[in-house]
Amino acid sequence: MIRRAPLLLALGAAAAFALAGCGAHDSTGQISVTVSANAADHPYEVKVFAATGKLSEHQRVFPGGTADFAGVPLGDVTVRAGDLCPVRTTVSSDDVAEVTLSTTGC
Repeated sequence: MIRRAPLLLALGAAAAFALAGCGAHDSTGQISVTVSANAADHPYEVKVFAATGKLSEHQRVFPGGTADFAGVPLGDVTVRAGDLCPVRTTVSSDDVAEVTLSTTGC
């Protein structure tokens, strides 16, 4: 019986945390990236980099098209695609960050 007490306490604490919502927390957000229609007429590999410089997401997008990314780390990110101007933005869990990549404004 004495050996079961710590096990029962641990199971009780785990159940209490799970029921109280202290389980896993999703620390990711969403970003929507549009490639300007005035970009060269070929697809671009759009890449989203976290603040650490690590590649988070990537997708191929044609000029005038939009790619939606989910699972992007919260905080500052940089979006790059070929010779288009890179854009920095902040991803939050509340809103979808929207970015447009173009050939001007670098």
